Amino acid sequence: MHDAPVLRRIERSAALPAPRFRYAQAVQVGADVYVSGLVGIDPADGRLADGAAEQTRQILRNLEALCAEQGWSMDRLVLARVFCASGDAADGMNAVWSGFFSDRAPPARTFAIVASLPLQAAVEIEFQLST
Repeated sequence: MHDAPVLRRIERSAALPAPRFRYAQAVQVGADVYVSGLVGIDPADGRLADGAAEQTRQILRNLEALCAEQGWSMDRLVLARVFCASGDAADGMNAVWSGFFSDRAPPARTFAIVASLPLQAAVEIEFQLST
């Protein structure tokens, strides 16, 4: 007999902006947590930050807040998938990313430049953690 994996959906998180579309903000399966793609929206006012660098900074703040809220460690971040709407956006994102991970080990990362992103964001990043 096989045990089915335990699936826990976090439908809403006070640390993240409210979803504007229908999706789970994060899903935990066993020790793995999958965080849906985040864009740089400030949860306090619902506004998208200006420019790729500020959007990236907000995304990383939102991820830190989510981890603190759920009791997950940022040290358990194993994968990030980064999507940028242009090469210029990639430059701003990479500058902030490098600073953020200057004192901690960065996760494995996939990077792509895409034609467009939700809400006309410059950057979207999804994450995977191992709790």
